[in-house]
Amino acid sequence: MTKHVIFIYSDIRYQIGLERVEGLSSNENIRPSITAPLTATTKEQVITAGLEYLSGVGVEPVCRVCISSGASCCSGCSLLNDGVGCQQRNTSCTAWLCGFQKFIFYQAGLINEWNTFWEQVPGQGYRQDSTPSEFTIDNWIEAPDIRHLTEAFALDLEEQRRIQFYPFWIFELKDSLDRYVDQILACKDPHKIKKIERKISKLTYEFYRYREAKASSVR
Repeated sequence: MTKHVIFIYSDIRYQIGLERVEGLSSNENIRPSITAPLTATTKEQVITAGLEYLSGVGVEPVCRVCISSGASCCSGCSLLNDGVGCQQRNTSCTAWLCGFQKFIFYQAGLINEWNTFWEQVPGQGYRQDSTPSEFTIDNWIEAPDIRHLTEAFALDLEEQRRIQFYPFWIFELKDSLDRYVDQILACKDPHKIKKIERKISKLTYEFYRYREAKASSVR
């Protein structure tokens, strides 16, 4: 099963769709300016904007660790083609964040911006969408540049994966971070939020490269 998953994702950038945004950001027709008046846009423009954003965050190294561990979020999807990748990129999968990505987005202060953008996009489902070909978007997103944080996290994740004896460690860590960030986003009590953040800090205590990269970025 694991070998099959690794084979499917042999080209990580193609698999997660990021190869489609290279060379596109300079094309003014890809999506309206962030300051443009409210106008109709297309499903493809929204997906491209999302992929540009994910590329700016630098999600590929984290995906690569999960995929090589057999922990891919896309495992078993009927839209995958062996050795080729996703055959039908949709708004739902572009918008969705795994627990690791959600953790990085939250700590970088990007999670609300990301969620707000995708709340404007109708028709999202599970591994498919019914998003219309054209609709309106009020608030666009601009790709960030925090690849150094994500790359540091991926190095720590790979190191911890190798030294853990429990084979499902990476699954449980991803699920725990996903759950804790969701709890924070749903919580209005600052004291409870601090308590959950301490749980997250405990889970990621050994991620020293990531902590150093994050500390250096706020100096």
